[in-house]
Amino acid sequence: MLEHQRRFLDLALHCQALRFGDFTLKSGRQSPYFFNAGRFDHGAAMAALGVCYAEALIAAKLDFDMLFGPA
Repeated sequence: MLEHQRRFLDLALHCQALRFGDFTLKSGRQSPYFFNAGRFDHGAAMAALGVCYAEALIAAKLDFDMLFGPA
């Protein structure tokens, strides 16, 4: 696992965006984990998430000159 991937997982666990347990999804399927991106709900978490995305893009060596995101 790359360092930026580990930092993302650490952030997701710290913010409780990634949780492990027994979950029933909307589809009715059972899952041993649940990811709720809404838990990145404060400025420091959003800034850290942005760094994680930037590091992932740089590591992917994509040829881009502009990035759009949610408004």
